[in-house]
Amino acid sequence: MSRNDSRLTSSEITSLWVQYIREIMAICISKYVLATVKDSEIRSLFEFCLELSAKHLKVLTKLLNNENFPLPNGFTDKDVNLEAPPLYTDSFWLQYIHDMTIHGLSEHGMSCSGSVRKGIRDHYYQCNIDAMDVYNKSIDILLSKGIYERDL
Repeated sequence: MSRNDSRLTSSEITSLWVQYIREIMAICISKYVLATVKDSEIRSLFEFCLELSAKHLKVLTKLLNNENFPLPNGFTDKDVNLEAPPLYTDSFWLQYIHDMTIHGLSEHGMSCSGSVRKGIRDHYYQCNIDAMDVYNKSIDILLSKGIYERDL
């Protein structure tokens, strides 16, 4: 295999950068939710999501650094005011994380199918497993609270 065959593809670069920005945004949102949410089940779910985003961000940083790619300019703690009053209800945040997880499942699948390198495919495989865990937790909480909207 020549050196050019081992370079990241444009699809891989795009998916890594997009996920990096999404994970940083998710960390900011999760921190804000954790500063305002009252419901213990929802709090626990967002703590779990924050851990996953931090784990994913660590892998993404390593993948990009190994390729000597600059890290994208993303969100920082300066972009969120943890002292702000709650913007939404706890049930809104539960529905939000459920909906965002559905989008994540789709994105991870597309990112995996557009990746050639095994390490990147392995990363998106793990992201899909993580997203399924969040999906299952979120739908269980939605059902237990009687706020899941079932298809007819």
